[in-house]
Amino acid sequence: MLGRYDYSRAMDGLTQHRHKGAIEICYLARGRQSYYVGGRHFGLRGGDIFLTLPDETHSTGGEPQQKGILYWMTLRNPEVTADSLLGLSENESQTLWKTLAQTERRHFPGTPDIKSHWDAALSLLPTPASPLFRISLANHLIALLLAVIRARDLALKEDLADPFQGVRAHVATHLDQPEELQVEILARIAGLSTSRFKTRFKEETGIPPAEYALRARIEEATRRLAHPRMSVTRVAFDLGFSSSQYFSSVFKRFTNSIPSKARGSGEPHKPAWDRHLSPTGRH
Repeated sequence: MLGRYDYSRAMDGLTQHRHKGAIEICYLARGRQSYYVGGRHFGLRGGDIFLTLPDETHSTGGEPQQKGILYWMTLRNPEVTADSLLGLSENESQTLWKTLAQTERRHFPGTPDIKSHWDAALSLLPTPASPLFRISLANHLIALLLAVIRARDLALKEDLADPFQGVRAHVATHLDQPEELQVEILARIAGLSTSRFKTRFKEETGIPPAEYALRARIEEATRRLAHPRMSVTRVAFDLGFSSSQYFSSVFKRFTNSIPSKARGSGEPHKPAWDRHLSPTGRH
């Protein structure tokens, strides 16, 4: 099964459900979307892929399905159905299925060809069924699945270069939700115990994870304050600080300046602590 939605406004969220014996592949072409699997939150941005495994309970965690464009596909295990997968041989079907069912990464950036293949497959659906129709549809879907696998493999290679890429991405997309930046949550994303995560993260970046998240929020505050219409109080509360006074004290601690001096000054430079990190996070 495959499809696409294009929502111009937020819709009711997905309740907990599962796909019996089937993998689900979602591609968010535009917008934002949240999924929850096993108590873990995944925040998708435009261009992201998300996979759920067979019989795995998932939902949007009480959040709405947000405005945007999302493509989805469910693919049943050929061993269970005793059918060929998209006309492939038995061995090819099993190889493709098992490769997709690997769990090293379920959330990763997609590539432009994924959308192209999905659009091409959907454009064929009004076509009357015929041998050529089935061949064309199968070719687009096989190319789509191979593109998903390549995108995941690329993400895994980047993980090897930066073992905390997922943590960095989570921090970057939850700067206004400090409750999502707790060290315990970041440790779960990294797949490590809290104590081991603290040690390894500091070894990798030179600073503790809690300080990294706080610095990222201050950097974002500096960017927002560059807009002349953004007040210090609004920026403080938008980024989850309990008061403008507390925000000002944290801001001064990391920038040696006060927030009002950053207002309306144009696009800010990256702070020195961030410029001194290489792309992998090492000094």
